[in-house]
Amino acid sequence: MTNPLSNLRSETAPSNLISVLQERSAASASTGTTHAHWMRAEPRDFPSTASGQDAMMVGAVSTLVSELVDSIDRADPSQAGHALRVAALSTMLGSSIGMGVKELRALRVSALLHDVGKILVPTEILSKNGPLTASETTEMRRHVVYGGAILSRIPVLAFAASTARWHHERWDGLGYPDRLVGHAIPLFARIVAVADALDAMTSVRAYSPAISLADAYEELESESGAQFDPLIVSAVGPLVGASGFQDSWVSLASHMESMPVAA
Repeated sequence: MTNPLSNLRSETAPSNLISVLQERSAASASTGTTHAHWMRAEPRDFPSTASGQDAMMVGAVSTLVSELVDSIDRADPSQAGHALRVAALSTMLGSSIGMGVKELRALRVSALLHDVGKILVPTEILSKNGPLTASETTEMRRHVVYGGAILSRIPVLAFAASTARWHHERWDGLGYPDRLVGHAIPLFARIVAVADALDAMTSVRAYSPAISLADAYEELESESGAQFDPLIVSAVGPLVGASGFQDSWVSLASHMESMPVAA
């Protein structure tokens, strides 16, 4: 079987961006910085505004993130815009629980790229107009493994790898791929899991019509402490109950991809 990661260089970004990222990685290595423990990487590794070469790096990362988001939408056109909406809602939730500006910036990018592994899932599975077989379901679920692997190979985005890999874990330990339990699941992944589910429930999908925000929130509440972190679910209520929430969500989503990666 062909290694699905063998063509990552050509499938994830233009070669010149990969070269820039590799150069930055080498520079980090020379100063003792390492991303070997990418699964526990922190937002401190995220680029911040600077001048000269670092400013060019920030621009390159912004372009790379945009390229990856576009690749996700091309891989699964039926879900176009999903990454933007999940990023917007994740940012709202992060703000609600008191995250600072730098954490919110890193959360936004992590949420934008949570489904990046789908670019390595066969198109016939992503676009299948019918129930998936057991083997197809297994392959679809591997998008989280692929996503973690893709982002771990890009040092400046390594902090987002844990969200890509673990956003389908469950609070009760019955999720995938690693059956993590409770706080063993990184906070970003717990937030994205809730945002992902809310967007899925309120969007039209092949086998499920969209439901109202109120009904979707009831579903989240019913899974609080089982599928989802109770803290994150509790942060959803005030948001969806606020006047004009859906318009604010859509408006913020429309700006997610164009926001700079550093501020």
